[in-house]
Amino acid sequence: MEGQLAAILRDLNAGKRMISQVTENDRAVHREFVDRMSQSPADLWQYLLKIKENCIGCGICEKVCPTASIHVTDGKAVYIPGSCRTCLACAHACPQKAIGLAVPEKNPRVRYRNENISLREIIESNSQVRNENRETVNK
Repeated sequence: MEGQLAAILRDLNAGKRMISQVTENDRAVHREFVDRMSQSPADLWQYLLKIKENCIGCGICEKVCPTASIHVTDGKAVYIPGSCRTCLACAHACPQKAIGLAVPEKNPRVRYRNENISLREIIESNSQVRNENRETVNK
């Protein structure tokens, strides 16, 4: 891995820009993926999230979800499939890492949040969308 990182750094420092050549193997893998996805249920992505037992019911997931797909009930987060965009904001913002994928994750302990965007900004932005969605549902 160190060698690969060094090569990447050399390319970046040299200002090298390139797009990797697409191989026949790449094309075959893509065709297989598209074929499998065409045979999957349309709502497959709605069942990608799971909430683990270590949820403390803090409500951050509910606040960052742009589609109101998560609610805290009886002190625990509850996922409601149907309108989830699979943005994973809930998983990345959960301080307990209690929200994960229902499929095996390469590294289930890793979470990402842009250091230049505060949690407050995410909540404010997504709450606006969530409120619009609730108003639409209530109409």
